[in-house]
Amino acid sequence: MFLKFVALLMIAIAVPAIAGTMFRLEIGPPIAAGTGTTVPQFKKKVVLVVRPRLCDNPAAVQITGAAEGLVNGTRQSLPLTLVAVNPAEGVYAVQQQWPDNGQWVLQLNGSCPSPKAAASTLVPMKGFTFIREKTEVLGEPATRQQVEAALAALVRSQS
Repeated sequence: MFLKFVALLMIAIAVPAIAGTMFRLEIGPPIAAGTGTTVPQFKKKVVLVVRPRLCDNPAAVQITGAAEGLVNGTRQSLPLTLVAVNPAEGVYAVQQQWPDNGQWVLQLNGSCPSPKAAASTLVPMKGFTFIREKTEVLGEPATRQQVEAALAALVRSQS
């Protein structure tokens, strides 16, 4: 019995340590990538930057995104065009590409070729500002249910 307990304890300790070393997408304010918000190359306001973590070749990471929203009770999904800031490091800017009204969650998806992995980050927005404390960094692609749950939680918190 004691050995089983020790084995379970070791697994419980190891899992968080391993999870911290998995491919993921991290976000930050525009200034984190040196973009500011008024750089002339950007046609719209930069609301955040995204970068891959723990991929052997950050330049090979493919990152896509969508703005998932609810406007006047109507569900919307808009593809995002990311702007390369530092392609060698896989850093991209996300500009405001969704309507001013409604509630929005940004779904950022990334794939790393080596080691082969995929991850998502769900970013709730309050206007044009991301809500860091409610951002979900996932070590796997987000499911439709996770996206819908993040949007529902945002709608509840802003009601």
